[in-house]
Amino acid sequence: MKVVNYVYLGISIGLALALFGGLVSPYFTPAEFWPIAFLGLAFPFMFLANILFLIFLVFVKKKFWLIQTFALALALLKTPAFIQVNPKPLPNPKPARTLNVLSFNTHYMGAYDYSGGDSGFFFNMLDTLKPDIICLQEFANLGGNYEKPMFKRFFKQFKEYYNVNADALNNTFPTGYGVCIFSRYPIVNKGFLELENQNSNLTVFADIVVDEDTIRVVNTHLKSIVFDKDDYKTIEKLKDVEDTNLGAMRRILAKLKYAFKSRAKQAEKIRERLQTTRHKVILCGDFNDSPTSYSYLTIRGNMKDAFRESGRGMSRTYIGKMPSFRIDYILHDNTWKSYNYQTNTLNFSDHKMVSCTIVLP
Repeated sequence: MKVVNYVYLGISIGLALALFGGLVSPYFTPAEFWPIAFLGLAFPFMFLANILFLIFLVFVKKKFWLIQTFALALALLKTPAFIQVNPKPLPNPKPARTLNVLSFNTHYMGAYDYSGGDSGFFFNMLDTLKPDIICLQEFANLGGNYEKPMFKRFFKQFKEYYNVNADALNNTFPTGYGVCIFSRYPIVNKGFLELENQNSNLTVFADIVVDEDTIRVVNTHLKSIVFDKDDYKTIEKLKDVEDTNLGAMRRILAKLKYAFKSRAKQAEKIRERLQTTRHKVILCGDFNDSPTSYSYLTIRGNMKDAFRESGRGMSRTYIGKMPSFRIDYILHDNTWKSYNYQTNTLNFSDHKMVSCTIVLP
């Protein structure tokens, strides 16, 4: 029995430490200690594992359950970033000044691998949401997909909007992977906020004028992992330990490590630039990272997260082949309030579209 108790104790401590590692991972830059970033990524799974093991320990009447209880109590500090149960609809009567904000990684509207389906839902949602600000990632880039029917329809529907296209800002750089901002309100200044990855993921901004207020809108697409088909096959094979290819696993880990470090650099540059702006900020984008990540915490600073303000459920925004996480965000100045956070699934993208309404004083 002593051996069994030691095994239980070892598992209990191991799970608790893994959960604690996920809690503190946002405070360590991957540039200095990248392995802890994996614990941040695994936080929801470690949280569930600790709950299940706690139930098991109580069932077998082992006193080690106190370790799991303590670990889970600490972890509750982070759960609002993953689960919300208090959605907030827009007050009635409607406030005088509101901004409907939408962020979406469109996956190029399925231009390269779309197998069909009703695109009408997407445009119906746009009609319903009536966005004032649209931040898109993986959209149309110069010389790219403009002739596709969905792009033609989009540009026709929003032809009156002011816009910023990463490619149009500087012709000396290759594609910005379709990082774009569309605004119902005039844009008086625009540019790159950061260019740590000059040939791929980057961040743009647009200063828009709402009544007499100038607001800085930021749209970012942090470094992608860039898994290929072989990598996804390897991930699928992880279900069968005997079929795991160690060389393929090392390649995946190397890609994750590089992406963690690249996103950290981008996040630090974004935070540095945000601290120097005199305007209040709305920041949208695909972070390719979870709420328990260094990138998220660094960029967010003291801004509010629209999901935490008015979301409901778990708000999974990535729905591709990897485990599903919330990696798409709308952040805003902490003196503002936001309502009606929601997500919508479109059959041509591996991300959900996220939106909310921000009330301006």
